[in-house]
Amino acid sequence: MLMTRTSTRYEAIASYIWRCACNARSGNDDQPTRVRFDVEVRNRLKPTLRRGYFGNAVLGTVTSTCLYGDILSKPLSYAAGKIREAAERMDDEYMRSTLDFIKSHEDVTLLRNNLHVRGYTDSPFLGNPNLYIGSLINLQFYAAYFGWGKPTYVGSSVLRNDGKSFILPSPEYDGSLIIALRLQTEYMDSFKKFFYQDMQA
Repeated sequence: MLMTRTSTRYEAIASYIWRCACNARSGNDDQPTRVRFDVEVRNRLKPTLRRGYFGNAVLGTVTSTCLYGDILSKPLSYAAGKIREAAERMDDEYMRSTLDFIKSHEDVTLLRNNLHVRGYTDSPFLGNPNLYIGSLINLQFYAAYFGWGKPTYVGSSVLRNDGKSFILPSPEYDGSLIIALRLQTEYMDSFKKFFYQDMQA
Protein backbone atom coordinates (compact mmCIF):
# COMPACT_ATOMS: atom_id res chain seq x y z
CA MET A 1 0.00 0.00 0.00
CA LEU A 2 1.34 3.43 -0.95
CA MET A 3 1.23 5.67 2.12
CA THR A 4 -0.31 8.99 1.10
CA ARG A 5 -0.11 10.55 4.55
CA THR A 6 1.99 10.07 7.64
CA SER A 7 1.06 7.23 9.95
CA THR A 8 -1.15 7.84 12.94
CA ARG A 9 0.37 7.28 16.36
CA TYR A 10 -1.57 4.02 16.66
CA GLU A 11 -0.44 2.76 13.22
CA ALA A 12 3.20 3.52 14.03
CA ILE A 13 3.18 1.92 17.48
CA ALA A 14 1.06 -1.11 16.49
CA SER A 15 3.23 -1.85 13.44
CA TYR A 16 6.34 -1.62 15.63
CA ILE A 17 4.83 -4.02 18.19
CA TRP A 18 3.90 -6.36 15.31
CA ARG A 19 7.45 -6.36 13.97
CA CYS A 20 9.00 -6.92 17.42
CA ALA A 21 6.58 -9.79 18.15
CA CYS A 22 7.38 -11.49 14.82
CA ASN A 23 11.08 -11.08 15.55
CA ALA A 24 10.74 -12.43 19.10
CA ARG A 25 8.61 -15.40 18.07
CA SER A 26 11.27 -16.27 15.49
CA GLY A 27 8.95 -18.02 13.05
CA ASN A 28 9.82 -18.95 9.48
CA ASP A 29 9.72 -16.15 6.91
CA ASP A 30 6.66 -17.76 5.32
CA GLN A 31 4.69 -17.87 8.61
CA PRO A 32 1.35 -16.06 8.08
CA THR A 33 0.44 -13.39 10.63
CA ARG A 34 -2.36 -10.87 11.16
CA VAL A 35 -3.26 -8.07 13.58
CA ARG A 36 -6.76 -7.62 14.94
CA PHE A 37 -7.92 -4.37 16.51
CA ASP A 38 -11.04 -2.34 17.18
CA VAL A 39 -12.10 0.78 15.31
CA GLU A 40 -14.08 3.66 16.80
CA VAL A 41 -17.16 4.03 14.59
CA ARG A 42 -18.91 7.12 16.00
CA ASN A 43 -17.77 9.37 13.17
CA ARG A 44 -17.67 6.72 10.45
CA LEU A 45 -21.39 6.01 10.42
CA LYS A 46 -23.56 8.26 8.26
CA PRO A 47 -25.22 10.01 9.95
CA THR A 48 -22.74 9.98 12.81
CA LEU A 49 -23.78 8.98 16.30
CA ARG A 50 -25.08 11.97 18.20
CA ARG A 51 -22.68 13.96 20.34
CA GLY A 52 -22.80 12.73 23.90
CA TYR A 53 -23.65 9.13 22.95
CA PHE A 54 -22.56 7.10 25.95
CA GLY A 55 -21.67 3.52 25.15
CA ASN A 56 -19.33 1.33 23.18
CA ALA A 57 -19.14 2.27 19.53
CA VAL A 58 -16.42 -0.01 18.21
CA LEU A 59 -16.24 -2.82 15.68
CA GLY A 60 -13.37 -5.23 15.22
CA THR A 61 -11.28 -5.45 12.07
CA VAL A 62 -8.26 -7.47 11.01
CA THR A 63 -5.37 -6.89 8.64
CA SER A 64 -4.95 -8.94 5.52
CA THR A 65 -2.67 -11.94 5.99
CA CYS A 66 1.01 -11.00 5.88
CA LEU A 67 4.18 -13.05 6.21
CA TYR A 68 6.76 -12.79 8.99
CA GLY A 69 9.47 -12.27 6.38
CA ASP A 70 7.67 -9.24 4.93
CA ILE A 71 6.93 -7.71 8.34
CA LEU A 72 10.60 -8.10 9.30
CA SER A 73 12.32 -7.13 6.04
CA LYS A 74 10.13 -4.41 4.56
CA PRO A 75 10.01 -0.85 5.89
CA LEU A 76 7.81 -0.30 8.93
CA SER A 77 5.45 1.63 6.65
CA TYR A 78 4.50 -1.73 5.07
CA ALA A 79 3.01 -3.03 8.35
CA ALA A 80 1.54 0.40 9.13
CA GLY A 81 -0.09 0.38 5.68
CA LYS A 82 -1.69 -3.02 6.36
CA ILE A 83 -3.11 -1.67 9.61
CA ARG A 84 -4.39 1.44 7.82
CA GLU A 85 -6.05 -0.68 5.10
CA ALA A 86 -7.92 -2.66 7.76
CA ALA A 87 -9.10 0.54 9.46
CA GLU A 88 -10.11 2.27 6.21
CA ARG A 89 -12.20 -0.74 5.21
CA MET A 90 -14.51 0.19 8.10
CA ASP A 91 -16.69 2.64 6.20
CA ASP A 92 -20.42 3.30 6.59
CA GLU A 93 -21.42 0.56 4.12
CA TYR A 94 -19.23 -2.08 5.78
CA MET A 95 -20.40 -1.20 9.27
CA ARG A 96 -24.08 -1.15 8.32
CA SER A 97 -23.62 -4.57 6.71
CA THR A 98 -22.13 -5.82 9.98
CA LEU A 99 -24.98 -4.32 12.00
CA ASP A 100 -27.53 -5.89 9.61
CA PHE A 101 -25.82 -9.25 10.07
CA ILE A 102 -26.08 -8.93 13.85
CA LYS A 103 -29.72 -7.84 13.63
CA SER A 104 -30.54 -10.82 11.41
CA HIS A 105 -29.89 -13.14 14.36
CA GLU A 106 -32.86 -13.48 16.66
CA ASP A 107 -30.58 -14.97 19.32
CA VAL A 108 -27.22 -13.20 19.46
CA THR A 109 -25.88 -15.45 22.23
CA LEU A 110 -23.46 -17.17 19.86
CA LEU A 111 -22.15 -13.84 18.58
CA ARG A 112 -21.86 -12.45 22.09
CA ASN A 113 -20.18 -15.58 23.37
CA ASN A 114 -17.65 -15.56 20.55
CA LEU A 115 -16.81 -11.92 21.15
CA HIS A 116 -16.88 -11.75 24.93
CA VAL A 117 -17.15 -15.01 26.80
CA ARG A 118 -15.06 -17.47 24.78
CA GLY A 119 -12.16 -15.04 24.68
CA TYR A 120 -11.92 -15.37 28.45
CA THR A 121 -12.47 -19.10 28.74
CA ASP A 122 -11.11 -20.63 25.52
CA SER A 123 -7.89 -18.76 24.86
CA PRO A 124 -6.37 -19.34 21.42
CA PHE A 125 -3.57 -21.85 21.24
CA LEU A 126 -0.13 -20.92 22.49
CA GLY A 127 2.15 -20.23 19.58
CA ASN A 128 -0.50 -18.08 17.94
CA PRO A 129 1.32 -16.03 15.24
CA ASN A 130 -1.28 -13.26 15.37
CA LEU A 131 -1.79 -10.25 17.62
CA TYR A 132 -4.63 -8.24 19.04
CA ILE A 133 -3.46 -4.67 19.67
CA GLY A 134 -5.99 -2.50 21.47
CA SER A 135 -5.51 1.21 21.97
CA LEU A 136 -6.60 3.06 25.07
CA ILE A 137 -4.21 5.95 24.37
CA ASN A 138 -6.81 8.70 24.33
CA LEU A 139 -8.77 7.68 27.40
CA GLN A 140 -8.24 9.95 30.40
CA PHE A 141 -8.07 7.19 33.02
CA TYR A 142 -5.89 9.12 35.41
CA ALA A 143 -8.17 12.14 35.46
CA ALA A 144 -10.83 10.07 37.25
CA TYR A 145 -11.35 11.00 40.86
CA PHE A 146 -13.42 8.87 43.21
CA GLY A 147 -12.54 10.61 46.47
CA TRP A 148 -9.43 8.74 47.58
CA GLY A 149 -6.76 10.21 45.32
CA LYS A 150 -5.41 9.90 41.82
CA PRO A 151 -5.20 6.39 40.31
CA THR A 152 -1.66 5.02 40.34
CA TYR A 153 -2.13 2.48 37.55
CA VAL A 154 -4.93 1.59 35.17
CA GLY A 155 -4.73 -1.37 32.80
CA SER A 156 -6.60 -4.22 31.21
CA SER A 157 -7.92 -6.87 33.54
CA VAL A 158 -7.85 -9.45 30.76
CA LEU A 159 -4.69 -10.39 28.87
CA ARG A 160 -5.36 -14.12 28.77
CA ASN A 161 -4.69 -14.72 25.09
CA ASP A 162 -1.26 -15.23 23.59
CA GLY A 163 -0.55 -12.11 21.52
CA LYS A 164 -3.11 -9.82 23.17
CA SER A 165 -1.93 -6.32 24.00
CA PHE A 166 -3.08 -2.83 24.88
CA ILE A 167 -1.39 0.53 24.41
CA LEU A 168 -2.10 2.71 27.44
CA PRO A 169 -1.24 6.27 28.49
CA SER A 170 1.24 6.69 31.34
CA PRO A 171 -0.04 8.06 34.67
CA GLU A 172 2.07 11.20 34.20
CA TYR A 173 0.46 12.19 30.85
CA ASP A 174 3.95 13.10 29.66
CA GLY A 175 3.52 11.49 26.25
CA SER A 176 5.05 8.18 27.31
CA LEU A 177 3.04 5.01 26.93
CA ILE A 178 2.65 1.64 28.61
CA ILE A 179 2.38 -1.49 26.49
CA ALA A 180 0.65 -4.37 28.24
CA LEU A 181 1.36 -7.53 26.25
CA ARG A 182 0.98 -11.24 26.70
CA LEU A 183 3.40 -13.52 24.93
CA GLN A 184 4.71 -16.91 25.92
CA THR A 185 7.39 -16.55 28.59
CA GLU A 186 10.13 -17.77 26.26
CA TYR A 187 9.49 -14.84 23.90
CA MET A 188 9.13 -11.97 26.37
CA ASP A 189 12.85 -11.30 26.90
CA SER A 190 13.43 -11.36 23.14
CA PHE A 191 10.50 -9.00 22.60
CA LYS A 192 11.91 -6.51 25.12
CA LYS A 193 15.37 -6.78 23.56
CA PHE A 194 14.11 -6.14 20.03
CA PHE A 195 11.72 -3.42 21.20
CA TYR A 196 14.41 -1.30 22.86
CA GLN A 197 17.27 -2.26 20.54
CA ASP A 198 15.37 -1.39 17.37
CA MET A 199 14.14 1.84 18.92
CA GLN A 200 17.76 2.97 19.38
CA ALA A 201 18.65 2.17 15.75
